[in-house]
Amino acid sequence: MGVCPMPVDIEPLCQDLRNRRAETNANRMMLPEIRDRVRESGVARIIQPRGHGGAGGPLKDIVEALTEIGAACGSSGWVIAQYVLHNYMVSQWPAEGREAVWGKDPKALVAGILVPSMGNYDVTDGGYLVSGRWQWVTGVDTCDWCMVTAYEQDKPGPETHRHFLLRRAEVDILDTWYAIGLKGSGTNDVELKRAFVPNHLSLTMAELRGGESPGEQWRDNPLYLLPSYSIFGLGITSGAVGIAREISAEYNAIVSKKASVMSEQRVADFSSQQIKFAEAKCAADSAVEILRFAAGEIHAIASEEARAPSDLERSRCRALATFAGNTAMDSAKTVWDLSGALSVLNSSVLGGLYTDLIVANQHFTQNKDPNFKSYGRTLYCLPLDNLTL
Repeated sequence: MGVCPMPVDIEPLCQDLRNRRAETNANRMMLPEIRDRVRESGVARIIQPRGHGGAGGPLKDIVEALTEIGAACGSSGWVIAQYVLHNYMVSQWPAEGREAVWGKDPKALVAGILVPSMGNYDVTDGGYLVSGRWQWVTGVDTCDWCMVTAYEQDKPGPETHRHFLLRRAEVDILDTWYAIGLKGSGTNDVELKRAFVPNHLSLTMAELRGGESPGEQWRDNPLYLLPSYSIFGLGITSGAVGIAREISAEYNAIVSKKASVMSEQRVADFSSQQIKFAEAKCAADSAVEILRFAAGEIHAIASEEARAPSDLERSRCRALATFAGNTAMDSAKTVWDLSGALSVLNSSVLGGLYTDLIVANQHFTQNKDPNFKSYGRTLYCLPLDNLTL
C-alpha cells in the first residue's frame, strides 16, 4: 500500500473495515471490535511520539494510511483521522499532561472538537471549570480521551482560547448524529457543566501553532515543530480523497457489466463515458498526489530547516489540502452524474459512498472561501487572518 513502506501494516484492518462498512454505518458509530483493531494496529499512533509508543512520523504516512482507510470505510476513516490528528496535538502538552493520557495507555484514542465558541471556562485554583455543548465530536463514543476548546467566561477572543483534555467518562455524550452520510462516524455532541480540568491538561491556542511548544518533543523530532491546525487539513482530506477513489473503483466495476436501459448497448462502449470517467479518475488520483506533496513540503521545513512554517507556508498547506479535497469532490460528482438511476437506491454502494463524501466535504477544512482567502492574503504579504493556523 502507498508509495513507501509504513511502520504500521494497515491492510488487515482495511479488509475488516471494508467487510463491515455497512454494519458500521448501521451501528452509527465505530464497532467495538473495530475499535480494538484500531488500538492494536497502531494506525492512530503513526505521528504520536516514539517515546510514548508511537511511530513518530513522517507526516506523509497520514496521507498513505488515511486514503487507504477512507476507501475501505468512509465513516471509520473519518474517525481514525480524528484519532491520528488529536494524538499529534497531545504531543504538544507538557510531560505531566502527556503522562496522564499515555502513561498507562499509549494506545489511547483521543477525539475532540476545536470550536471554542461552543464553550467557556472560569479560572479556579489548580485549573479551570469548563462548561459548554460542542457539536460534531467524531468518534467520541469510542475514544479514551476527549479534547474540547473554549473561551474564558465573558472574555471571548483568541487571547483566551484554550484546549482541554478530559477522560471520556467525564463528558456527557448526547446521541445526535443522524446524518445522510458518514453515518457510522458517531459524530455526536458532548456537554460539560463546570467540569474541573487541572492546569496540566490545558494548553492555549498559541501553544499549538507550531514551534517550540511546551511538549518539547521537537528537541528529538522536528516533526513536532509543525502547527497542529495546519496539518489537520491533510488528515481530514486524506480520508475524503480515499472515499473519492473508492467511488471511481466501484463505478469501474459496475460499468463493465452495465448496459443502457434505453439503447441496450454496453455503457463502457460510449465515448462520453470513457472521456468523463478518465477525467474523474485523473482528478481523484491527482488529489492524492497533491496531499503527498503538501505533507512532504511542510515536513521538510521542520526536518531540514529546524523551524516552524511561516504564515505563508502554513496557509499554503491548508489551501493545498482544501484544493485536493474539492478536486476529489469534483471527481466524485462526475462519476455520480455518469452512474444513472440505480445509484439513488438505499442499496447502492456507490450512492452510500457519494453521500459520505458530500458530508465530508462540508468540513471547514474543505471550505474554499476562508482557506483560499487566508493563502491569498499571505501571497499578497497581508497578515494571516486565521489565528488557528
